[in-house]
Amino acid sequence: MDSAPCVFSPCAPPLSGGCRALSLAAEREAPGLTLWLSAPDGEPPAEGWPLLVVLEGEAYFTAAAECARRLARRPQKTRVGPMMVMGVALAPGAERVGAFAFTPGPDTGGGAPAPRGAGLLRRLVDDVLPLAVQHGADPTRAALMGHSMSGQFVLEARARSAPFARFAAVSPSIWWNPAVIDAQPSQAQSELFLAVGAQEEAPGLPGPHLARRMVSNLRDLAGAAGAALSILADEDHGSTPFASLPAILRFAARS
Repeated sequence: MDSAPCVFSPCAPPLSGGCRALSLAAEREAPGLTLWLSAPDGEPPAEGWPLLVVLEGEAYFTAAAECARRLARRPQKTRVGPMMVMGVALAPGAERVGAFAFTPGPDTGGGAPAPRGAGLLRRLVDDVLPLAVQHGADPTRAALMGHSMSGQFVLEARARSAPFARFAAVSPSIWWNPAVIDAQPSQAQSELFLAVGAQEEAPGLPGPHLARRMVSNLRDLAGAAGAALSILADEDHGSTPFASLPAILRFAARS
């Protein structure tokens, strides 16, 4: 290497097969969104591809899309065939907590944001899902994934019979509205997958954090709803959405 300075230039993250992006402007109470779409090469099958819609796509879409493509190379071993992944991100500057909330949440001295989750759900149902179907997704195999507050949004959407066949809630913020546990429909109506890191309720964490019962709440929910629960050893709140991706993709890709 010569003495000339080596400068890295800004670029988009590399993705096998690339992806396409679309921006949706805010409408009335529906938030503005950025969408990213990763689809298998070639024409979709007659019934369409399985679909995983990933909330907070700015954080998780790239990992989910790349993981889906890699696993689909050897479906006999991975149990993940070709599938579509769509990332959904709130417009820059949008207030995140209220956008995913359906209820005011716990009493925090008046500082909680106004819940606007209903507007986001309408946008997913009216705009995002039809766009995915238009580009080759199978609406009968559409799954919705979220983490933390967007994981709580997934549970609230399922309780409201949102038209997804499968729901994956990773470390959902059930402490925000514990009533969502009893509001869940049966597995016969829609399938539910739950994941949480074992370290999210580990001894030694601060008291306010332990009071959120991140693991215990999911155990209660899994028991009440008959849902699959994956407690990931050594994982914490930040790592669990990435560590759980292969299992979520298998869940979403099932026939």
